[in-house]
Amino acid sequence: MRHISLEDLVRRYHSGEGFVVFDTETTGLNTYHDDIIEIGAMVWEKGKDPVNFQELIKVNTAKISPEAWAVHQIPEDEILAARNPEEVLKDFIDWTENRSIIAHNAKFDYDFLNSNLIKAGMKPYQNDDVACTLVYAREQGKPGKLGELAKHYNVSVEGDNLHRALYDVQVLMEVLNKIMAENEPEEMQYSLVF
Repeated sequence: MRHISLEDLVRRYHSGEGFVVFDTETTGLNTYHDDIIEIGAMVWEKGKDPVNFQELIKVNTAKISPEAWAVHQIPEDEILAARNPEEVLKDFIDWTENRSIIAHNAKFDYDFLNSNLIKAGMKPYQNDDVACTLVYAREQGKPGKLGELAKHYNVSVEGDNLHRALYDVQVLMEVLNKIMAENEPEEMQYSLVF
């Protein structure tokens, strides 16, 4: 995994590169033993409306730790009715078009993605350029938890909706837009001279 610096992210975004902002919900915290239950993602590209991906993944619900249940609160019947990991992961990889990834606590989500791809008999994600908003927040002395970072940037969070993958991504996108705006270098702020 190669970390994309904030400066590089700003430059690449303004040059027209698209990114996949994503989040996972999992059965626990161990990338070796645990599985992804839900993937939520959006393609973030300058001048274009975000495109969403959200899907639950069928897992053995007995593997879900009590702590994980308490966090995501995804109904068991929805998990059991979901498609198999191989199908969802293939569709997600095809959907990403191998774009660079952005996540909050990216190491966690990126490692889980690769672990689950390998378990499903697939290759790891082919683009290892990853941006992490948690790293950016810590570098700037800002709160580390997504909810606290959202509050810092006056991004509203509805009740207990955090910890569902797509909603977390939507909040992260708003935070990311604020981070980008305050870190845009002056040389990118063009003016017309007559």
